Amino acid sequence: MEYSIKLKNGQVLRGFIASPKQKTRANIIFVHGLGEHIQRYTAWAEQFSIEGIGFTGVDLPGHGRSDGGRGNIRSYALTDEMIEILSESSKNTFPGIPVFLYGQSLGGGILIDYLLREKPYLKGAIVTSPWLKLSFEPDKSKIRLASIMKNILPGLAQPSGLIVDHISHDREVVEKYAADPLVHDRISLSLFHSAMSSAAHSLAHAGELEVPLLLVHGSDDKICSPEGSRIFASKTSLAELKIWEGGYHELHNEPFKKEVFDFILNWINKKLI
Repeated sequence: MEYSIKLKNGQVLRGFIASPKQKTRANIIFVHGLGEHIQRYTAWAEQFSIEGIGFTGVDLPGHGRSDGGRGNIRSYALTDEMIEILSESSKNTFPGIPVFLYGQSLGGGILIDYLLREKPYLKGAIVTSPWLKLSFEPDKSKIRLASIMKNILPGLAQPSGLIVDHISHDREVVEKYAADPLVHDRISLSLFHSAMSSAAHSLAHAGELEVPLLLVHGSDDKICSPEGSRIFASKTSLAELKIWEGGYHELHNEPFKKEVFDFILNWINKKLI
């Protein structure tokens, strides 16, 4: 079902809700990655729905069908607000039903940052391939430019540098991504600075985590390094780490995605007992 929310600044974020065909046992609020959009997760959402787990997500600001310049999120105050609106909506629609936050890539980095700062009460959170440490060294001039210009030209967007072939071993997934008109390769100076600084903060403050967290990463992720997940998990007893041998960036789109889904579902089911 189509779904949208409006932020205080007037930006409309558009997405969908997938409701279970049976009694709802839990609800997932999902945050997607850089350059993509929530519609890429409709099949993933349907699998959770079959298991009695609802799924809600909207396109990030500056992504997909949401308002904003492509690849531009002025600050994480906007994503905080987005998560809070979605959480309250879930609690009002399904009172008493547990909520899980789930983020992929940039969305994973956003969620970990949110968990550490806001310390929400949740059954748990799932993060896959989070932006905690990149698998490539960003251009130093790009880092300096973002630091200097983030307050002067925050919306200035540059190419993200993402190599499409590195998202999945499934060629059909890669080709669909490359041909998707709602996908873009832009990242603003403000978003780049926020993502890099929040990743550093998260790694430094991992021990302050108060929510059970499932961290899943592919060993061969060439976009977001699994080393970031390893470092984070080593600093807190609340994070369970699963490194998927041979996995690329989008584990939910790998040939072994059924195994990934079953692993995540099993973890959720344990938290619901």
